[in-house]
Amino acid sequence: MGEELSKLLDVLGNETRRRILFLLTKRPYFVSELSQELGVGQKAVLEHLRILEEAGLIESRIEKIPRGRPRKYYMIKRGLRLEILLTPTLFGSEMYEPREIRKSPEYEQARELIKSVEPIDIKMKELAEFLHELDDRIKELIEEKRELEEVKILVETYIENVMRRISEENKEIVKKVFKDIEEILPPEYAKRIKEKFIENI
Repeated sequence: MGEELSKLLDVLGNETRRRILFLLTKRPYFVSELSQELGVGQKAVLEHLRILEEAGLIESRIEKIPRGRPRKYYMIKRGLRLEILLTPTLFGSEMYEPREIRKSPEYEQARELIKSVEPIDIKMKELAEFLHELDDRIKELIEEKRELEEVKILVETYIENVMRRISEENKEIVKKVFKDIEEILPPEYAKRIKEKFIENI
């Protein structure tokens, strides 16, 4: 598990910080508003906000008020998707962050719909239908990913069981087998196999 991911999990491990993030998905909040919503003192809220801001999850801006001092409000800074991985052979996590959108056919279709000069009722209906199509496609891809990951776990478990059996019988052979497949295996998995069965020989 990478250092950045470990820190992020530590940050998200606190219930109050998770509640703050949930509130900020609705709209930007001032400290006093968060304090009232959470039933937590402003000093404690400020400390949680500092930790979230240092982690790059939220950002703050100053808003000028006609009467009174300028006020700082907080909002979500970036979107991300975090997955926890727990298998018979692995415990870890993966983080996905938004990237620059690739100019795919779906992207071009979205741009055309957004730039459309159709009457607003027709335009909104077309956008809603397209969004529904995207949602269905994403669900299909997630299900396909889940099925592939199950097969991947099956193969990884079998490889590790074979490596374990060989290492118990003949340590020289297990080194030779690993050498033959090291460059073929996915890099992260090869590293894990090496740590488990090779480095302590």
